[in-house]
Amino acid sequence: MVRDEYILLFDRDCGICSALSRWIHRADLRRRIRLRTLQSSRDLLPGLSDDAILSAFHVISPGGRVATGGDAVPALIEALPMGAGLGRILRGGLMIHVHAFYRFLTRFREQLVCGVEPRGTWEGSGR
Repeated sequence: MVRDEYILLFDRDCGICSALSRWIHRADLRRRIRLRTLQSSRDLLPGLSDDAILSAFHVISPGGRVATGGDAVPALIEALPMGAGLGRILRGGLMIHVHAFYRFLTRFREQLVCGVEPRGTWEGSGR
């Protein structure tokens, strides 16, 4: 079954992840991205351990392809208005920088929350 939406799976207990989900919700003018927490969507990632599920955010594309962590960034950007070109540019040779930045964020996410509260995430927003 092919959907016309993307699904962003994020950790509701992570301040940066929750803040990112709120930003994505505001930027998603076409409402192509459904936001779901990892904690309530483990069934969408069969075969992955809890550690693997909670270690990164995941994007499921309309065709059902799952991308994780830095690999999910281009797919997420492509789902946003005017993001398709940037997604292709990232895949065209900048992924090493995307992965480095993503590793930095995940490595220091506890220190980087800076008062960002993990609340108001639009769980089950429909889109």
